[in-house]
Amino acid sequence: MTKIKIHPSSVLLLLLPCFGVLSWLETALLWGCAALHELGHVIAYRICGCGMESITVLPFGICAVPKDAMKVPPREEVFCAAAGPAVNLLLSALMLALPASETTAYLLYCNATLLIGNLLPILPLDGGRMVYYALARSRDAIACETVCLRCAVIVLSLLLYPACAELITGKNPSFLLIWVYLAIFTALRRGSI
Repeated sequence: MTKIKIHPSSVLLLLLPCFGVLSWLETALLWGCAALHELGHVIAYRICGCGMESITVLPFGICAVPKDAMKVPPREEVFCAAAGPAVNLLLSALMLALPASETTAYLLYCNATLLIGNLLPILPLDGGRMVYYALARSRDAIACETVCLRCAVIVLSLLLYPACAELITGKNPSFLLIWVYLAIFTALRRGSI
């Protein structure tokens, strides 16, 4: 039985509509897209014969943790990591095929953002996992971590200015908050190798 958890910090999700960043409907649609993204990972792990230990709602996304993840070979891990962005790609294509409306435009924006954001080569994002497990086929864990950390530092350095600019010009703190989360995650990972 898969445990469904809601992290206490997920209360931050209520800040989006409360501060006028998104409406309640936009928040619900965004989290629906995130849930479908995570469902892609769950289905991919099931295809690879691995069940789910838990699914946790976090303030910046949803995280599915597979059972016996160490038994999944690197090639299949790449497939499982790519499954979430693939769902967002399919949903983006679907939104382009539907008649134009504010809702389809917003859903296209949500899915394209989830697709592009998750493909960044930064752990714990899907792109970082794909890089790590692609390298794991021929390198040891320390070499994989080192490459992933270097990618993260480069990408985070490139994204710092746009994250700050969005806060200043767009009055939307979400991009900067996600950047801070990824920077802290990267710094803590760096300290562990």
